[in-house]
Amino acid sequence: MNTPDADLLHLFESLTTEQKIDIARRLLQNKEIKSTTVISSEEDKAISFSQPYVFAFTSNFRVFSDLDISKNEFRVLTYILEYMEFGNLINLSQSSLCKALNIASGNMSNIFKKLRQKGILVEHHGHLYINSNIFAKGMSHQLDQKRKEQLSNARNLCAEIEQYPESYSAMSKSERRTLFLETETKEIYTDAFVFSKKKKNNAVPNPNNSIHVDKPRKVYKRTKENEEARRN
Repeated sequence: MNTPDADLLHLFESLTTEQKIDIARRLLQNKEIKSTTVISSEEDKAISFSQPYVFAFTSNFRVFSDLDISKNEFRVLTYILEYMEFGNLINLSQSSLCKALNIASGNMSNIFKKLRQKGILVEHHGHLYINSNIFAKGMSHQLDQKRKEQLSNARNLCAEIEQYPESYSAMSKSERRTLFLETETKEIYTDAFVFSKKKKNNAVPNPNNSIHVDKPRKVYKRTKENEEARRN
């Protein structure tokens, strides 16, 4: 007798729990229940980024933080990092940066000069790059030959460290503005980028790259006389 599946299901649902267990035991004894295990595998999905990104090499990022970066220098740098091309080529004019960040052209020119001195901006054959030993946009094995060459051209290990006189902290603001500071070129960055598929990035921190910018700072002492002078 062939009973429709719907009727069998309705009949099974009307059974008590004990009756269902009894039926299951009988079926197991008769080996009429087959168990099937389905194993499915998924390949790892590639990670994609919805926002612009760059790689930052931590061994040099520490040095970069010690270079006395001003607020406006940092603003310019982060804007460039967002819009620079793969291969670290900067395709932005100073005038466009002035407009985007509301910085005067004279100040922008000085910011670019400072970033070059600190080895953050690198000039090669008339082209301007972000130093690829600090930041890199794009992985070497995913770039075409032209952009690999650009990353290589953007490498720089040195920075010009400004030498502050001992009397700097005692100088007034006007004296500091007119002060000409000598610079000393030092190798402070680690060659952190390896342009090969076969070699791993085995860059180690440069023992000399923990620099100290000896910039004397005037410490304000909170005394009764100083407070009265400040209010007056």
